[in-house]
Amino acid sequence: MNNLVDPKGVDGTAPIRELARWTLEDQSAWTTPLIVKQTKLLILDSIACAIAALDVQTPSRVATMLDTLGGNPMCSIVGKPEKTSILSAVLMNGALVRSLDFNDVQFFLKEGKLSVAGHCSDNIPAALASAEHLGVSGLKTIEAIAMGYEMFGRLRNLMPFSSAWDGTSVSGMIAAAMYGRLAGFDLERQANALALAAIRCATPSVVRWGKLSGAKNLANAFIAQSGVQAALLAELGITGPQEVLEHRGGMHQVFDPDLGFENLWTPVTDPHFVMTSCIKPYACIGTAQTTIAAALALHPKVKDRVDRIARIQIIMADLPMIRKQQGEIYRQFPKTREAADHSFTFLPAVAMAEGAMTDAQFRDRRWEHADMTRLIDVTELSVDPDLAARAPGSMPSRIVVSFDDGRTVEQECLFHPGHSFPDKGLDEEVVNEKFEEIARFRMDENLILRIQDAVMGFEASDANALMHPLREIG
Repeated sequence: MNNLVDPKGVDGTAPIRELARWTLEDQSAWTTPLIVKQTKLLILDSIACAIAALDVQTPSRVATMLDTLGGNPMCSIVGKPEKTSILSAVLMNGALVRSLDFNDVQFFLKEGKLSVAGHCSDNIPAALASAEHLGVSGLKTIEAIAMGYEMFGRLRNLMPFSSAWDGTSVSGMIAAAMYGRLAGFDLERQANALALAAIRCATPSVVRWGKLSGAKNLANAFIAQSGVQAALLAELGITGPQEVLEHRGGMHQVFDPDLGFENLWTPVTDPHFVMTSCIKPYACIGTAQTTIAAALALHPKVKDRVDRIARIQIIMADLPMIRKQQGEIYRQFPKTREAADHSFTFLPAVAMAEGAMTDAQFRDRRWEHADMTRLIDVTELSVDPDLAARAPGSMPSRIVVSFDDGRTVEQECLFHPGHSFPDKGLDEEVVNEKFEEIARFRMDENLILRIQDAVMGFEASDANALMHPLREIG
């Protein structure tokens, strides 16, 4: 036992060990019918996001690298018939799930204001690869994923709103914790896994701001891969600095002890964080989902008069996160795909003009076409405190379009179709519609149904049965 006690009698290993204990606990909450269903729907949505990204540049380049490296064939990659190593599967599937900014999003209260917590499904690939590697049951995998979601929310609450560190920094310990839980680690190995993961997890927030690069899509996959690697090393007896949370030379800049480490291991209460997870009906930033819904509703009213639009007003919830994102000049006038799918000016313009928001709206650098640059130039961004007050837990929007003849049309959206209400969860029909719309371009109806059945029956099978049909995708 690695108890490091400082001269004042404080056990520096206590926080990481208490967190490790919590991650290993049996929790009846993780297997309630509502949480099992919600977790399966999030798995299906993550698979849809991975399928949609099979031809996208960033994951394609990751695939090229992994083909060069090779790997022990134990775990599946979406869209590849051959298996690879667990670490390669975590990286590759993580890149696929994240690359279109199409996977789930969570909001939480930060300093009294609703903010984006992150994208918990970034870590579903780590859980599935770990489960396939270890050969554990689907139900145990569902438990580990639900635990990982809850851990995500708790760790994010220890990161100040103005942190210099990106929210994906929480994922190293989450990936390690999920592997350790699935592998049946004892407390000592789990604490070492978390400690080893923690020392590799810190990621600067520049990956999410400024001139957005391909690193935005890989940040979490890098960290999750490192977290699983840490757990594999702990499994072999490698120890980590268990005082990593408590020590001043540890993670204080990332996880603020003044925000209460003890909140990491308190009993689970409603609403469980996994129940707050919203899916994205549209392939873009989570804070723009209601804006896109409003823009799509406006399409029939503006499609024949797009060239006569004189002004577009995008009014969003008055929240610090929204103000910060609206102020990013690189998003207002995007130059890259990564900036375009985060742009509050381009996204509603293309959705209103084309009546869709899929990967197709980003092909051929659509944001640089003359009709789009004109609409971007006449778009004004603002906030309204009343919107947030009328839609708690959401990022609502209103769009007002003015034409050159003085006429106007407007549309408001308080909750988009993929919003999850904590007492009900996701709309199963919406999740399946998204999956089917993406999948039908890559596979026949039989394979679509097999994948849906494998996911929705996951608690009675295992990860190998779930991943097998994903290797058949052409």
